[in-house]
This record gives sequence, C-alpha cells and structure tokens, in this order.
Amino acid sequence: KDWFWSFWRENQAFAEAQLKKSTADWQIIVTHFPCGHEIGWYRMLKANLGLDLLVTGHRHDQELWAPGHPRFNDLGGLYCIVTGGGGGITSEATPVENDGNWYGEAQYGFYDLVIKKSGIDITSIDYAGRHVLSATVPPR
Repeated sequence: KDWFWSFWRENQAFAEAQLKKSTADWQIIVTHFPCGHEIGWYRMLKANLGLDLLVTGHRHDQELWAPGHPRFNDLGGLYCIVTGGGGGITSEATPVENDGNWYGEAQYGFYDLVIKKSGIDITSIDYAGRHVLSATVPPR
C-alpha cells in the first residue's frame, strides 16, 4: 500500500512540473480515479497551473462535471468526465433507464470530444447513440 501512495505522490510532482512548463493551449490530465478523487489537489491544479479538463474512469457510468452538475464547484470550475460507460455485470446500473442508482447521465455509452482553440466541446452519448448531455470547456 505504501508503494502505491509513494508512486502516486511521485506522479503528482511529475504532473505539476509538466503543467508548470507547458505552453499548450489546453491542459488535460487523464487518470483512472474518478472525479472527486484528490479533489483539493485537482482544484489547486486548476487554480494555480491552468488545468482545463480531467478525464477519468473507475466508476462504470458516464458523468460530466460541468456547470449545472451539483459537484462542479467542488473542483473549482475544473471540467471533469468519468468515461467508464460500461462494465457488464459490474456496471453501476442498468443502461436502459435511470433506476436511481446512476451517478451520472448515462451507462454503456461514450464521450465525443472536439478540441479546438475556442473551446473543448464535450458530448455524452448513451448506449442507443443519443446525445444526452453536452458542455464546452472555455479557454483560459
């Protein structure tokens, strides 16, 4: 257990160093752990180092943390998606209808991202190919 936490801390330092020296238009981090994990650290990355988007997994559902999401402000305005849209018998709930067990807006779907200078368009698409939620990450 200590090894994993040590490795996590090393990777946090690496991510911070990369964000500090980056001159990219967009700052995006992809990680396994879902929105809400290490929330204070990601909030700091948004506020101090310009992180724009966090792409995550772990939970087997689709969650778009954007304006209107009840926990969006917990991340200090950082947009975050949980991309774990499937999982078979380990899925969070049925994909057919929201039975009250969903964390997010869909199951068994995916996200479409369009990255352009004027914004990052995020569209959540469910198992039936329906666009169920969208947001645009604004430029810094």
